[in-house]
Amino acid sequence: MIFFNPEHLLWLLVLIGIAIYDYLTGGKKIFLPLFGKKLFPVMLKNWDEQRYYLKKGLFYAGMFFLIIAMAQPQWGKGDKTLSASGMDIVFAIDVSKSMLSMDIKPNRLENAKGSLNLLIDQLYGNRLALTAFAGTSFIECPLTTDIRAVKLFLDSIKCDLIPVPGTDIGMAIHAAAAAFGDSTNSKAIILITDGEDLAHKARKEAKAAKDKGIRIYPVGIGTVMGETVPEFDETGREIGVKRDKNGEIVVSRLDTILLTKIAHITGGKAFFVRDKATTLPELMAAIAMLPKQRIKSSLTTEHKERFQIFVALSILCFMVEFVLSTRRTFDLSN
Repeated sequence: MIFFNPEHLLWLLVLIGIAIYDYLTGGKKIFLPLFGKKLFPVMLKNWDEQRYYLKKGLFYAGMFFLIIAMAQPQWGKGDKTLSASGMDIVFAIDVSKSMLSMDIKPNRLENAKGSLNLLIDQLYGNRLALTAFAGTSFIECPLTTDIRAVKLFLDSIKCDLIPVPGTDIGMAIHAAAAAFGDSTNSKAIILITDGEDLAHKARKEAKAAKDKGIRIYPVGIGTVMGETVPEFDETGREIGVKRDKNGEIVVSRLDTILLTKIAHITGGKAFFVRDKATTLPELMAAIAMLPKQRIKSSLTTEHKERFQIFVALSILCFMVEFVLSTRRTFDLSN
């Protein structure tokens, strides 16, 4: 036996204390000061001491069973089928070096991760997956309803996660689409990036995603004016800014045109995070418009609630205690 609310069992200590005090001070001891020694036998000649203590026992037994019921005892196990309606969503997050630009504080990547943490909480009940991309792309977390697992993988996302430099948005879309497998649910890709597509395959892969019934919701992180890309040494200390092969300072700019085009091709919608503005309410509203299917059907084992037994025993004790009289019964046939 286990108890779901074991803290209520502390009331048993109070009940035991009251019962001991009642036993030591109750019974005939209550009436003796009232009637004195001479009247005592006369006044209590019809009083049945055994029934008195039986009533007391029934009362305390009823209270005992009631406290046990409050603690919600459970034993035995039963199977329960869980099901829910939702959709499949893959987060594709850009981890290229340009995501370290600080036009969005503290930087683009950390801003994106913070927003995703909030968004994941809002998407509880759906199947979620996580991919990371730079010059190539990997599935970090496959589709799951366990949002804690998704958040765990999200926390591990860093800009040195993928050794291949660059930004290949087309590859990111391709990998995210592959993460759906053969799912027939509503499918959406939330693409978090600054929109710089160095491989120039994004439109092609967006069309392929549309043919699979996938909608893409790009979330652009950064500003159109752009920002330099910081460089760090092995200890994490900033040592300057990134330069191209000609020695010119690299400025990373948000490509709103490309991201809007990707969304348009697949029937999704593009959103842009600038400064401290948030796009979460608008993004959630857009995703909520997608049809939901029964995506989760699993069997779980749980302990069975047994408090009903103790409630019934408590009521029975109180009922018998109520109707039981402490008067003696006499045999009228004699």
